[in-house]
Order: sequence, then structure tokens, then C-alpha cells
Amino acid sequence: MRICMITSSYPRYEGDFAGSFLGSLARSLVSLGHSIHVVAPYDPDTREMDHGGVAVHRFRYAPTDALCLAGHARSLYGNERLKPIVPLLMPAYVASAALLALRLHRQERFDVIHGHWAIPSGPIAAIVSRLTGAPLIISLHGGGDVFLMQKNRLYAAAGRFGFSRAAAVTVCSQDMLRSVRALGLAGGMVIPYGVDSARFGAGDGARMRARLGIPAGVPVVGALGRLTYMKGFGYLVEALPEILHRAGPVYLAIGGDGDLADALHSQAEAAGVAAQVRFAGHVAWHETPDFYAMCDVVAVPSVKAGNGNVDGLPNVLLEAMASGTAIVASQVAGIPDVVRDGVSGYLVPPNDADTLAERIAELLARPALRREMAANARQRMLQDHDWLATAGALERLYYLATGTAPQAAEPAQCSHAEE
Repeated sequence: MRICMITSSYPRYEGDFAGSFLGSLARSLVSLGHSIHVVAPYDPDTREMDHGGVAVHRFRYAPTDALCLAGHARSLYGNERLKPIVPLLMPAYVASAALLALRLHRQERFDVIHGHWAIPSGPIAAIVSRLTGAPLIISLHGGGDVFLMQKNRLYAAAGRFGFSRAAAVTVCSQDMLRSVRALGLAGGMVIPYGVDSARFGAGDGARMRARLGIPAGVPVVGALGRLTYMKGFGYLVEALPEILHRAGPVYLAIGGDGDLADALHSQAEAAGVAAQVRFAGHVAWHETPDFYAMCDVVAVPSVKAGNGNVDGLPNVLLEAMASGTAIVASQVAGIPDVVRDGVSGYLVPPNDADTLAERIAELLARPALRREMAANARQRMLQDHDWLATAGALERLYYLATGTAPQAAEPAQCSHAEE
């Protein structure tokens, strides 16, 4: 089939985290024999790279590079508030994306239009679907789009316009399904993300220790992601003094960049633990297996931000579990869909540095338990979270939407919530 994916985020260079999971999904669909064209915004950081058989088309929507703020996770400050200029960019953004997709359709005759994120891609994809007659699928991945729909009636109406046109809407977690149903979605289904378990089981932890100046033999607690409020890294820094008290010498390694970098550095200084914290900055996607392999425990302390924004299903969680690393994660969003408390990791209340410290220290003190949980986590990824299985589930949706598969065919790995 010929698929047009319309998205606000897609890898811009080798090692880019932005939209990396969509890159994995698109390459998996190519491996199943489909032709994938991605329509994504231009970004000043875009460089030539191998997209694994995926055709990537970039559109410009702003007169200067400094104003390219409507894609690739640039539009929200700390994932909490929309940057004021972004709404003013939307008319040009929508028109440029739709015109590029329509021009490509004249050449390719797409079978399916697939919009990623409810806004802005959902309504753009709906316009393209309506003008071309190609059926529409919309997938929601968490973060800013659902948050903006909850906070702004105009964005909510735009998102619902996309939903109304879609043959199917998918989400990455049960929690997100409940959220978008409250916004007016009828139906919807859960298709969790996949992960490349072979890739994430083969990292070189010593190489990452050397990069960060962490000596061999000292335990490492790691966290990886954009430095935004909803990642909850501030609670992890707050927990570190108690972890040191309970478990002895340990390093905390935080990988990623973002708006809160300075605040987190200052917090570590104020807490007197700066010497035990390594801020790795940007960790390229090809380095992530080394990062997880370095860690004795990976923390995913996600929280619901003060404005209600929350992660969907963090890719870091799946990658760390596939790496065979012990997990301590917050009981929010899609995380409980994946982590079985006490079996494949520990779930802790969000915004609770004390319990976070307690569970991390317990795993550091009990290596046998840590190894058991890590093995269970990797087995869960091998069984239930493979990119080809995720791509196969979407493939069956594509066939259903185009009427080229029996109606009885049900997407594998889909879970339909009953409420």
C-alpha cells in the first residue's frame, strides 16, 4: 500500500530523539512491503540521513529558522505552556503541510492518509483525506496535543474535526483513550508502541561510563528524556540524598536536554549532591543502548504537570525494559499498562520523592531481585512489544479502512477499552 504519514515530528538527523519511534514504525511498515511517504515540518537542525527506505518530505512554514517552532517538540515551554508565537504560525503551517501532501498524492495516489497527533496533524490529514478520497487513520502519542485540546476550545474543535473524518483513531495507552473519549472521540483503540529488543539488549555500558566520568563498580541510576516538567526529573534529584543515605555511593545520570536544564543543575547544587549527578546532555539515539547498559536502575518518574499535561507511554520505559534494566516508574498515564508492579519493575506514586528513593535504594541493595525484575521486563518486551507487531496491527487497520481485508480481521496487539 501507499501510505502518507503527516506528522509534526520526525527524526531530523542521525541520533535524533524527536519522533524516533515514528521512524521505527515507518521503517517497519516498509519492511512489510509498503511505500511510506512522510510529510513533516522543516527544522533548522535537519540534515541528510538514511531513512531506511522511507521517503521524507519537509515543508517550510516560517520566514526564518528562528521561527520554526511549531514542530519537533519546540512549541511548548517545558511541555507546560504554548509559546506565544506558535498560534500565529498555524495558518501557514496547515496550508503548507496540506499542499505538500496533495502534491505528493497527485504523484503517488495514496491509499491511506495517516495523521500522527490529534493536532495539528489530525485536521491537516482530514483535509487531505477529504480532498483525495483516501481513508484517514489518526494516531495519538501523548503530550501536547491532548493537553492543548483540553485547554483550548478551538484546538479541541480542530481535533474533533479530524476524529470525525477518521476511519479509525489509535492511542498508545488506556489512560489516553479515556482522555480523548472525554474530549468527544467515539470509539478508538489502543495500539501500544513497539521496541527493537535486539538493539536494546546489546549496549556497552563501560563506554557510556567513560563518557560521563563514572568509575567502574559504582552503581548508576539513570533517567533519560527531554528536560520538561512532566518527566519528573526534579523529584529524582530530590530523592538522591535519601538514596545515598540508604544505598551508599551511587551516581545519578540524567540524559537529555530541554528548557529545565539550568533549573535541574541548580537543584542538584542546592541539595549538595551535584558531585554525584552527571548531566549527559543530548544522548544520540544510537547511544541509548549504551546508556541503559550502564544503569543498574532506570527511573521513569513521570508526573502530571501543573497544567494537566502528561506523558502517553514513554519510549524510554520500553527501551530500558528491552535492555534488561530494573525499572522504578510512576503510576501515571500508560506506564501501568506495561509495568507489572513487583514483577517487571516497581510502580510508585507520582510526585513522591520519598517512595521513589525507597524503591530505588531497595533494588540497589538487592541485586538478585534487581536481576529478576530486569529479566521479567525484557521478557515482556520480547513477547508483547515488537515494532513489527505494532506495524502489523496498523497494517490491518489500513486494509480495513480501504475495504481490502475482511471486516472480521481484528488488529493484533489492540485492546478495546470497555467503559
